[in-house]
Order: sequence, then structure tokens, then C-alpha cells
Amino acid sequence: MEGNGGYHGEISGIEYELYNSGAGRNNIFSESNNGRNPLLNNPAPCAFCYVQGRSTVAMIPARTQCPDDWTTEYAGYLVSEYSGDTRKRSSYICLDEAPEVAVGGTNNGQTFVYPVEVLCGMLPCSLYPTGRELACVVCSK
Repeated sequence: MEGNGGYHGEISGIEYELYNSGAGRNNIFSESNNGRNPLLNNPAPCAFCYVQGRSTVAMIPARTQCPDDWTTEYAGYLVSEYSGDTRKRSSYICLDEAPEVAVGGTNNGQTFVYPVEVLCGMLPCSLYPTGRELACVVCSK
């Protein structure tokens, strides 16, 4: 059913907004999985973590290693929408440290993801300095 009503949810793909040079440099990721496609303005593929024989998969922010007796699936950095976006969402994504670019899609400015930076205060500044990107790890058990 097609419509354009006043009250509705929206879903769109996400686009990497990661710059490699200049004053706006924020690309902390390796681009080794991309071939010749830079991350900037390219669509991010959707991923689902399924591990056969495991019953729990968890994303742990601010960690680079899994707890004892857990298996590391991948490690990377936390990303989210821009903190100044008035449509803020409360979820965060753990992107692999060498993310891939999805096939297809266009640079249309629908939704962007950026590395998450720490704002200390409620988080102890000695452990989480302001401005530092936040690592993450995805673990299974």
C-alpha cells in the first residue's frame, strides 16, 4: 500500500560520512575491505550477527576484548547519527574496524553515521577522555 500520510515511521539505509583528510577528518576505520571504493558518501551494508551453536551475542561498548569464556566475533568503533541531529535516535552500532561498502545505493543524504566521541563528566575523565572515539567489540557465548 502506498501513501504519504502525516503520521508515519521512516526507514532508510545509512551512508558513511567519514572524511580522510582536511579539517573535518573523522575516518578512524581501515578501508582495506573496500577495494577502490572510499567509505565517504557510500552506503553501509546491513549486517546480522548469527553464530551457530551460540545462544548469546552481545555488543560491548568501550571494550576491545571479550570477557573470559566469550568468543570475539569482531571489534571496531561505535557509530551513531550526528549528536546535533534533532531526530536523535538512541541506538548505537558497532562497525567493524574495516567496514565494507554496500553495492548499489546513491549519495542522497538520507541518514549518516559518525564515530561516537566520549563526553566525560558522568563518565570518569581519567578513563574516558573527552573527544576520544569509543571502541566496541561484538562477542558470542
